[in-house]
Amino acid sequence: MKDKKIDRRVRYTKKAIRESFLELLENKPLEKISVTEICKNADINRGTFYSHYSDPFELKHSLEQELVDAFIEGAKSVPSGRLTSLNALTILKENKDLCRLFCGPNGDMEAFIKIIMDHSESYFNGVMQGGDNIPEAHRKCLHVMLVSAVSALIKFWYENDMKDDPALVADCLDNFCIGGSQRFFERVNMSFT
Repeated sequence: MKDKKIDRRVRYTKKAIRESFLELLENKPLEKISVTEICKNADINRGTFYSHYSDPFELKHSLEQELVDAFIEGAKSVPSGRLTSLNALTILKENKDLCRLFCGPNGDMEAFIKIIMDHSESYFNGVMQGGDNIPEAHRKCLHVMLVSAVSALIKFWYENDMKDDPALVADCLDNFCIGGSQRFFERVNMSFT
């Protein structure tokens, strides 16, 4: 019984820290957020903060990992083990508060692009069907362009309060990625024939 009470207290404290940090991040960059501000906002003492995180940067990294873990768990629940764009966008909408880390006014889009790049290989391999004959350098360029387009679309969606249904956004994304990839392959293949 005592362990459950401690676990509940730890969850509550981490939630308070998380909410405080994300609220502060809305108004100032990470580099200007202090542990003191997070603690004051969360109504906890500094010792409590330090029992969970060493600094705001570790807290940010922990929250980024929380989003990555949501994608990993989501992939486990899909029979193919590969998230579709609809699956991924649904997970993002369910974790909208974490999207602030990347897409908010003081977000870290570079970190978001890296996460997409690191965890999108199977999706982009599916999109790039038919591109087996093109040089690897072209495939890498296409992957970078598609990741950039995906991250820009997600940022736009976030900035519009994620009002559009994930299915609509996924359809736009898939049409762009698949159609754009096919056109890219056609043009590259023409230049090599």
